[in-house]
Amino acid sequence: MRLLERLRLVEQQGRPIRVAVIGAGQMGSGLARQIAAMPGLRLVGVCDLMVDRALAAAAAVGNAAELAGSLDHAHGLIRDGRIAVTATANWLAASPDVDAVMDATGEPEVGARLAVMAREHRKPFVTMNIEAEVTVGPILAVLAREAGTIYTVAAGDEPSVLTEMVDFARLLDLEIVCAGKGKNNRLDPFATPTTVAAEAQTRGMSARMLAAFVDGTKTMAEMAALANATGLRIDHPGMHGPRADLADLLSVFIPRIDGGILSRRGVVEYAVGDVAPGVFLIVAADNDAARRDIAYLKLGDGPYHLLSRPFHLASLEAPLSVARAVLYGEAMMAAAGPPVAECVAVAKRDLAPGDVLDGIGGATVFGLAVDASDARREGAVPIGLVHGARILRTVARGTRLTDDDVALDESQTIVELRRRQDAWAAQHAVPAG
Repeated sequence: MRLLERLRLVEQQGRPIRVAVIGAGQMGSGLARQIAAMPGLRLVGVCDLMVDRALAAAAAVGNAAELAGSLDHAHGLIRDGRIAVTATANWLAASPDVDAVMDATGEPEVGARLAVMAREHRKPFVTMNIEAEVTVGPILAVLAREAGTIYTVAAGDEPSVLTEMVDFARLLDLEIVCAGKGKNNRLDPFATPTTVAAEAQTRGMSARMLAAFVDGTKTMAEMAALANATGLRIDHPGMHGPRADLADLLSVFIPRIDGGILSRRGVVEYAVGDVAPGVFLIVAADNDAARRDIAYLKLGDGPYHLLSRPFHLASLEAPLSVARAVLYGEAMMAAAGPPVAECVAVAKRDLAPGDVLDGIGGATVFGLAVDASDARREGAVPIGLVHGARILRTVARGTRLTDDDVALDESQTIVELRRRQDAWAAQHAVPAG
């Protein structure tokens, strides 16, 4: 049965999938509205430390929403068909009337804690938190499977859209030469909330969030996570990221031997140009029959071919992951094994002993996608771990941070999970790229 038919059926049967959304910012509010608009899904809870924001997101849906004063109160509201609003995520995750939990926080530590919480309550967990995914996603996927539940990255953002496209191409026996996205914003690795403040205000978004886009961290995290889900590799630290429009892709994202920029096939990349908000694959067919069919279907004579999707719909598509997780037990995107790529921290300015790092989108570090084997050899620190970390020795601007440079906050859940992931990955080593 097709997903649309299945969702309509559970709606008709009065058994919709009951969803709790954690985080009521731009993405979380969009998620809340979209869940309410789709058949077979029901928004039953919204959580945010800023409860006024959570109340506004719930109220915009049109259903009765109420601020919960206790765990029992939250559960009672959900049972009565209302939307429970709270600043305490566990009240929602623990409810027997919540079928799935969605993370729209964008905070690595919060995302890690939420994933562990959902696992403890055996709830499918759908995350838009690519920052947590690229840091500890592999171990979270393992732990979820061991608990008999689902951990998945949400549909709709570029990494999950590309994961579906990569699977599609591989099912057709097409070789993936390059999987890439268009970058939406200019690239300035040293951008800070201060330098983008005016633009952020104009665009009605958080300066910290915009800084994470402009400094490249978001793109680096997304494409490293895609590499981990598909086994594709980072061709060059930070990727190449050339200026290239859609019409240029077939001549740019191919091996150097054929006039392109890649040192090998099977990599992830991004383009600065008119590709955004779309994504693309460069593929090759290794048999004459497939090449003839592709040429007949007007995708060119080869040897390389472009498959593209000109959009991604972010929070509009994300609830599809909930439906697939609950109804079919499917993860739309999760790491396939130990990391093959990492998003590591690089100093935005000269750092001195005693400095405390402000993490993703801040003024102290940006993220860089690198091959996992290189990161291990250097002792490079994943950017998802550094919020609140203390600098131990001088680090020059533009230098990758290593284990010897920082003291992490060992009280954080994400740090503890990362220790477990590193130990697990060492037992399941991935060959160097």
